[in-house]
Formats: sequence, C-alpha cells, structure tokens
Amino acid sequence: MIQMKATLFPKSLVITLVGILCIPAIAYGSFHYAYPSDPYLVYTKHGKLNVEWVKFSEAEGFTEYVGKEKHFDEETLTANILVLRDYKEPQSSTYEHAKVIYSSTILHQTINCRNRTVSVEDLLMFSQNQTKGVLVKDLYDLGWDLGEAKSGTIDEQKVTSFCSFSS
Repeated sequence: MIQMKATLFPKSLVITLVGILCIPAIAYGSFHYAYPSDPYLVYTKHGKLNVEWVKFSEAEGFTEYVGKEKHFDEETLTANILVLRDYKEPQSSTYEHAKVIYSSTILHQTINCRNRTVSVEDLLMFSQNQTKGVLVKDLYDLGWDLGEAKSGTIDEQKVTSFCSFSS
C-alpha cells in the first residue's frame, strides 16, 4: 500500500494569496497615513506643550480644534481657550516685511461672555498641518479683538459653547 500525503494547497500558493489579500489593507493604511482624514481627537506636542484637541468646527478652508483644557473666570465672565486651526491649503501672510507660509496655527483666544466677543492673545504658526514641521512665526501679546460674534460664525459657536447660553 502506498501512503499519500494529502495537501490541499502548496505553501507558496497560500503565501501568495495572503499577500494579495493584504494589499488593499496596506494601501488604505498608507493613504490615510499620508493624507489623514479629519479626526475628531488630535494630540500634538510642541516643546513642553502637550495638548489634546477636540474637533470643534469646520469651514470651507480650515478645520478648528479646541484644547480640552479650558479656563473660565466667573468674576469677569471670560473663557481662555487654545485653538488649533488646520488649513486645507498652505496660507501666506506678511509680517515685519517678510512673507510667512504656514499650514496650521495655534491661537490663544479669550472669549468675553458679557460683550460676546472673541479676541486673539497669542499666535503660533507652523509649516505643516497639526502643528508639525517647524515653528514659522510666533506672535505674543497681540490683543486682536475680533469684535462681536456675528450670527452663524465660528466665533458665535465659541461664545455659545463656552458661555453656556444660546444666541
């Protein structure tokens, strides 16, 4: 009697099939690594500053995230927040007679609940999205008052969210 080994598939065929079936998963992962979709939670690190960001709003040209850590002063009815603004296309501005190209910014904003205004105190500009790349420009003690939050704007959403009243 002759004994025969019963093998369903040769090893090389199984390895080839597994490799072929893994290609879509690898391609999908690679694509999202290179071009990430807008996540709802982002972590960034800049020097000693570690921030956990939550997606707040999206406009035509950018996505805004708000830092999880917020400070609210009940006496003056003001809220201090950090905002990460991720632009879909690189932006350019002129500061001190030099052209600055940036893809994301971190803004320290103060929201005045009495006046319903939003102002920018400090601004950091980064060369890549989600504060990656190099720090292109840092502007401190700006005090840019953006004025009263207009209906339907992101600033109105901030006033409504952080001051706990609706417009």
